[in-house]
Amino acid sequence: MPKFVSAHIIACMTRQDVERLVKQFMAEESDGIKSLRVQCDTMLGRMVCEWEAPDRNTLVEWLKKRQVHFRGGGEWLMRVQIEAVDGAVVKL
Repeated sequence: MPKFVSAHIIACMTRQDVERLVKQFMAEESDGIKSLRVQCDTMLGRMVCEWEAPDRNTLVEWLKKRQVHFRGGGEWLMRVQIEAVDGAVVKL
C-alpha cells in the first residue's frame, strides 16, 4: 500500500480539538486509508501525518470528509517513494 505524508496548519484549534481529530483519524479508517502516525506542535500550530492510502485523490477526499482541507502553500501532501528505516534505504 502506498505511503503518504501530509502537513497541516492547526493554529486555530485547541489542544482538545487536535486530540479529538487524531483519535478520529485512528478510529475512522476506511476506503483503504490508515493513519500510521500523527505528530503535532500546538505551539507552532502544525501537524504532520503519515498515511497508507490507495492513492493521493482517495486520501484527499477522505480528509475533506473530515473537514481537513488543503489551503494554499502552507499545507501539502506527498507520496513517499523512498524512506530510511533502521539504517536501510527502502524503496516503496
